[in-house]
Order: sequence, then structure tokens, then C-alpha cells
Amino acid sequence: MTLSDLGSIANLLSAIAVLATLVYLAIQVKQSNRLARSQSRQRMIEQTQQELYQWIDNPDLREAFLSTKTPSPETQSKMHFFLLSALRQREWEWFQYKDGIINEDVYVAYHGVIALHLGIPRTRKWWQTVGRMGFNASFVSEVDAFLQDQPLTEKYYEDIRCFDAPAAEEASVSEVG
Repeated sequence: MTLSDLGSIANLLSAIAVLATLVYLAIQVKQSNRLARSQSRQRMIEQTQQELYQWIDNPDLREAFLSTKTPSPETQSKMHFFLLSALRQREWEWFQYKDGIINEDVYVAYHGVIALHLGIPRTRKWWQTVGRMGFNASFVSEVDAFLQDQPLTEKYYEDIRCFDAPAAEEASVSEVG
């Protein structure tokens, strides 16, 4: 075996090593992307749960969404910070979507919550007056465009209030029987 043959074998082994390294790195990148998506979805779930716990733990906040009466200044302040936090989360999700971290179907599902948070006249007014300050201008434009196509969701909040109440027909039938 000549020195030239040994050089050829070394080149072949080197090429195989480079190829193996590239395959390994591709697998690592794919796993890292999966992990990033998983962590993003986990954060989205945790944030959504925090929003729900705010509703559970703050009856005056809940009432501010469910009632047409003007809330107290303290409750309005709570509502402001709740909405600010919730919309900041939606903005973070928007960034994650734009960066390709979360898929469109996941983004659309979570983005739809904006229609609920900003679905009553009181919260739409909040968004129009003070809510949009400090958010990314492109995100604000997207929320504005989204809200143009969204009806108010007052019925949703009324349904929360009385989803388990007997229907009027059921009540009258049971009274007769």
C-alpha cells in the first residue's frame, strides 16, 4: 500500500466523519426545534391558566366582564392590568408565530381569545383608548383588523353566567307537571 493509497483512505474516512457529523447535527437541530415548540406551548398553557385563575380568584374582575354596571375605579384598574397582561401574552404568541416557533393552527386558536377579552363594549373601549399603548405596531394593526370581523361576545359572558340554568320551556313544563 502506497502513501497515496493511505491518503485516499484518510480522505474517505474524513468524508464519512463529516457526513456523520452533519447527520448528527441535523438530528440535534430537529430535537432543539421540537423542544422550543414544546416550551412555547407549555408557556402558552401556563399563561392561559393564570388568566383563568385571575377570573376565579377575583369576583369583582369577573363581574366587570359579566355586568353592564360601571365597575369601581379599583376594579377598572384590575381589569386594565388583567387585559394588559393577557394582550401582552397574545403579543408574545404573535412573535412566536412570526418567528416560526408555533404553528398557525396553534396561533389561531390562542389568538381567538382576543375576541373574548376584547369582546364587550367596555374592553373594546379600553383597547381603543389606553390598551394598545406600548404594543408592537404591527401587532396592534393585526388586532385591530381581527376585531373588525369579530362581533361582540356579550352573549358568551351571559352564557357563562347561566349555562346551567334550566331553559324557559323546561321550567314551564316542570311547573305544569
